Amino acid sequence: MLNVKKIFKKESLVAAAGLGAGSLAAEVVTNKIAPMLDPSGTNAMIAKATPALPIIAGLLLATGTGVMKTVGYGMLANGVSSVAKTVIPEGMQETLGLGSDVMMGNILMGDDDSMAGFSSDSFDYTAASSGEMDY
Repeated sequence: MLNVKKIFKKESLVAAAGLGAGSLAAEVVTNKIAPMLDPSGTNAMIAKATPALPIIAGLLLATGTGVMKTVGYGMLANGVSSVAKTVIPEGMQETLGLGSDVMMGNILMGDDDSMAGFSSDSFDYTAASSGEMDY
């Protein structure tokens, strides 16, 4: 049975914040530290190992205690996800919806002009010519 009181306990919220911070930290490691290892971007071995850098950092932090441990878990989760995306074939990624826009009904999430109810056809249905005002 789901206990709502446990969801909003301080420990649960701190753990969720640590996981989120770890996921963001993994992005920082990937985008900032990886280019420092290979500034020219020509080393293929470093390029293949780049998605695994957050896993290594996450393992180091996961041995700690408190919030740093949950930050390490967040980095591990992000790193494993990044490595999995490099291993999973492209066709399977499209089937699973990894890294692509999500289709919600007739709306493609990520499109600016595809808001629910948006229509470029504007017609004033309250105008007398629509017949709505005829009693």
